[in-house]
Amino acid sequence: NQEPDGQLSEDKVDVLYQTNYLSHFLLTLLLLPLLRRARGRVINISSVVHRSAGLDDFEITCKIRQPYASLYGLSKLAQIVSSYALHARYGEEVAFHCVNPGGVASDIWRGFAGWQQKLFSSVLISPKTAASTVVAACTAKEAAAPCRPRYWNGYLGADRSVLLEFWSPFPAREALVESQPSQDHQDPKLAEQLWEQSLAELRAAGVEVNV
Repeated sequence: NQEPDGQLSEDKVDVLYQTNYLSHFLLTLLLLPLLRRARGRVINISSVVHRSAGLDDFEITCKIRQPYASLYGLSKLAQIVSSYALHARYGEEVAFHCVNPGGVASDIWRGFAGWQQKLFSSVLISPKTAASTVVAACTAKEAAAPCRPRYWNGYLGADRSVLLEFWSPFPAREALVESQPSQDHQDPKLAEQLWEQSLAELRAAGVEVNV
C-alpha cells in the first residue's frame, strides 16, 4: 500500500519489510530449539533485487515515506545479511542459505494486462521448476550444517554473470548454481547492526525474544 496510512503495520513497521523479512526472522528464532536439535537448515527465498537496496534504507523501516519508496529490495538484502548473523551464532548446528529463483511466471504478475501475463508465462520459468531448486537446497548434502551461508540461483550461468540472476533460457532445476550476493552481505558490522535492529523491532512490537 503506497498511501501513508497503509505503509506501516500495527507494529509500526513497513508492511512489506515485515512480511518479507521480519516475520521470517521471528519464525526462525522461534524454531531455533527444534532446528538445533535436528541439525536442520533454513532456506530463505531471496531475490536478485537485493542488489538495488540502499543501506540507508535500514533507517526508514519504521517510517512513512513521501513519496513512497518500496523496501522490497531491502527486505531481500535483509534475508541474506541475517543468514550471516544467524550463522555466526548457530552455524555449527543449523545451516542458513538463500535462493534467488530469478524470473518466475507466478501469480505475482496478476495485476498486469492479459497479454503481458501470457508473455511472462512463455519466457519465465514455472513455479514448479523454480521450486525444484529450492527443494534441492533443502535436501542437498552440501548444504547441511556446519556450512557457510550460500546464495543459489534458479538459472544456469548466474555464477558467471549477475544478469543471468534475472533471467536465462536455461533453468537450474535441481542444480545448485552459487554466486556471490552484493558486497554488503560480507560486512560483519552490518550483520550485527541488522541483528540488533531486528530484535529491537520485535521487542517494540511486544514480542518476547530470548536469544
